[in-house]
Amino acid sequence: MSLIHILLILSILLVLKSYLLFREKTGTALLLLFAAGFIIRLFCSLDPFPHIWDERYHALVAKNLISDPFEPKLYFQHVLDFDYKNWTNNLIWLHKQPLPLWIMALSMKIFSVDEIFLRLPSVIFSSLSILLTYHITVYLFSKRSLAFFAAFLQCINGLVIELASGRVATDHIDTYFLFFVELSIFLILKNRRNNKTYFLVFAGISVGLAVLCKWLPALISLILYVIINYNIRSKKIIFKEAGIITFFMALIVLPWQIYAYLRFPNEYIWEQFHTYLHFTTGLEGHGQPWYYFLDRIRININEIIYLPLIWLLFNLIIIKEKLYREFLFIAAWIFIPLLVFSTAQTKMQGYILFTYPAYFILIALFLEKIGNIQTRFFKANHIRNFLLCITIIFAVRYSFERIKPFEDHSLYYAAKRELINANFPSNAVVFNAPCPIEIMFYNKCIAYSATPDANEIDNLTKKGFKIYLVKSAELNTELSNNKDVEMIHLDATLQISYNR
Repeated sequence: MSLIHILLILSILLVLKSYLLFREKTGTALLLLFAAGFIIRLFCSLDPFPHIWDERYHALVAKNLISDPFEPKLYFQHVLDFDYKNWTNNLIWLHKQPLPLWIMALSMKIFSVDEIFLRLPSVIFSSLSILLTYHITVYLFSKRSLAFFAAFLQCINGLVIELASGRVATDHIDTYFLFFVELSIFLILKNRRNNKTYFLVFAGISVGLAVLCKWLPALISLILYVIINYNIRSKKIIFKEAGIITFFMALIVLPWQIYAYLRFPNEYIWEQFHTYLHFTTGLEGHGQPWYYFLDRIRININEIIYLPLIWLLFNLIIIKEKLYREFLFIAAWIFIPLLVFSTAQTKMQGYILFTYPAYFILIALFLEKIGNIQTRFFKANHIRNFLLCITIIFAVRYSFERIKPFEDHSLYYAAKRELINANFPSNAVVFNAPCPIEIMFYNKCIAYSATPDANEIDNLTKKGFKIYLVKSAELNTELSNNKDVEMIHLDATLQISYNR
């Protein structure tokens, strides 16, 4: 049994132990749940080789940021013509806001340039988000058992784990965004309870950091602030406090936007336009029907989710119970982003990740309320227990499917060794490269998937570059026999590129 499988077994035992200890030792149980979430995410983050979408691009840009934090580059140097509008092959890389890339760069600078240390901050932030979900639930509903179950659902959620380990598209960006949005909400609720202005200052900073992860959807925190304080505080105070949050958010956000616009105007303007295109165009094969997110939540969250959603709407529209404000808070957290992103033509499952804690809280709340129903004809506890078992089974099933504990990574280990052992010199240009982004991540060289012509080889050689050409069946004899070209084998990496 390998070390990584021991980690997975340990995480399962910690989850079980946290459940057994919860009623007697809440703090210890919560710490064990955090540890379990951390180990599960760490297990998945040990995958060798950067993942294809989008992690490999984030990895390379973060690596290049180590040497110059204020000049985000995909290629540290281009020797061929390129299109700055193509985010998979450009020079200055503004396709994402900079904060996650800075943090990943810092992690690799402290430790080493490796995909494990690239992912480590995401593992930490994703694990801390479990604790934030617990405390947000306690502040809203004052029920520790309810909060613990919501945190448990977040701890083992398959998509949350996959994104934190970089396995699926939008990866670390959405993981960081989830954390800072949750942190801002937590601070807003702390302010509601303690009425301390510094919580608003920190909330504004957190919203600003969230914007620097994934732009304006972070403003959901401001809407939630207004909802949770409406009719409790005067409109004047709400306006003033919302202004404090907005001011400190702007203080964090604007310097980078101004700098990027002035320093890289073409790239900055294009990326803002590209963001707008998400609403009007199905970009890069991600055009989806309006009901895409409504359909995906049954898989990404839990298949019983539609029952709690219907129950939530019923409580808001028909019953209007004493927790109406808290119910409206959860509903706004869920439905406002759902409506906004459902109107966009481009849709990806990670886009609404920052709303997932609200779904977990809602499921926990629904199961608790179902158990409190009193009737002559049936025992509601039996229904609640049945739904609880179904919820846990679905959650564990999808978590297991996404963790993939028995997946074979031997080819990826071989490819990683192959690229590191290649030890390309800093003046190398590798052509016909399988996985060129990964080649540049593991080496300080330039790599292209394209095949050069004789003129390009001659020009680059005269400029002092050393030309490498990866052997493949498609290469013509003239290139293979060129005296200025060194032929190399990258068998494992070539095989990975075919598999992708």
